[in-house]
Amino acid sequence: MSKLLMNQLAATNMVYGRFSFEYFIESMKRLGVKNIELYACSGHYHFWDSLEDPTPRVKKQLRQAGLKVISLMPEENVYPVNIAAKEPELRNKTVDLYKRFISAAVELECPQMLLCPGRPYHNQPFSESWKYAQDSVARLTAHAEREGINLMYENLNIKESLLATNRFDQFRMVQEIGSPNLKCCVDTVPVAAAGEKLADYFSLMGEKLAHIHLNDGRPTGHMKWGDGTQDLDEHLDAMRQYGYSGYITMEMAAGMYMTDPEPHYAKNIETLRAHFDGGEPVSYTHL
Repeated sequence: MSKLLMNQLAATNMVYGRFSFEYFIESMKRLGVKNIELYACSGHYHFWDSLEDPTPRVKKQLRQAGLKVISLMPEENVYPVNIAAKEPELRNKTVDLYKRFISAAVELECPQMLLCPGRPYHNQPFSESWKYAQDSVARLTAHAEREGINLMYENLNIKESLLATNRFDQFRMVQEIGSPNLKCCVDTVPVAAAGEKLADYFSLMGEKLAHIHLNDGRPTGHMKWGDGTQDLDEHLDAMRQYGYSGYITMEMAAGMYMTDPEPHYAKNIETLRAHFDGGEPVSYTHL
């Protein structure tokens, strides 16, 4: 079995939404975190915030702090964006926005961008929802191929989306698109919500499982480890069994952490340290 090292861990600014981006950066420095999954949201980093492209500013801030952007995660579940929208105008505007973020990933020297499956209407046939989402994913994947970026198609729980709520629907999209630049990000919260096991996803997806969100829950909630009911060692043993060596994002997003996220992140890191096999975060050196 392979080993899991602490330098595979990444944090995200998602739970820091009530704090400035500068505060988030200083918090990561205090915590000793080096790898960042950059959540593109208003106030921290989004094209809607200014007429000027914020990417150069954010890149400079992160580089000066010694932080490496390992993944870009534009907001997809709250804002008026939706790759699975029935309305062509909304769907096309969403695709155009995400193309900008794919290109921004290149400038940030970030190899990948997350892509959620979208939010279809509950009163329309699944096949119709799938058609809209697949059209968007195909167009975005073509752009990602041109830019040399990998898209990580993520699973969600049924309260968030009707698409990609189990391993078969998630992997079906990746298989049908058939691009080397489209892979899977598996979040342990929807895994547990679907009554599945992380090992099931590895068994089905193989090397296409290329990114992980490691979160506790009851079974949902995106909690720090110890606040939920999931079996952490079961997830970690699946990663070891299948030789997973990619990044692992701590995507704590529960509202109860938002007023003071840093101590919760610190506790989560210490919990994971006791279950991982060693290693420490490494400094980011620009080449």
